Amino acid sequence: MQIDHDPEEPPRDRTGTWPLWLGAFMIAVFWVGNLLYMPMDWNSVCLGAITGGVFVIIMNEVTGNKVPKWMRPR
Repeated sequence: MQIDHDPEEPPRDRTGTWPLWLGAFMIAVFWVGNLLYMPMDWNSVCLGAITGGVFVIIMNEVTGNKVPKWMRPR
């Protein structure tokens, strides 16, 4: 089976991913602070929603907004 792509296509530019890593680090710091110093309340719910949103953004950048073949309906 042949792959249908341009063999001269340059690799993806991954030099601009530092904001994603910074966002992931900041969320990790917020989670540690939340678990150590705050009770479970609406702040925890908002932190979970923000974490999910950032995860979706990072995965969208990593996959190039393309659905993996195993997730497509047959």
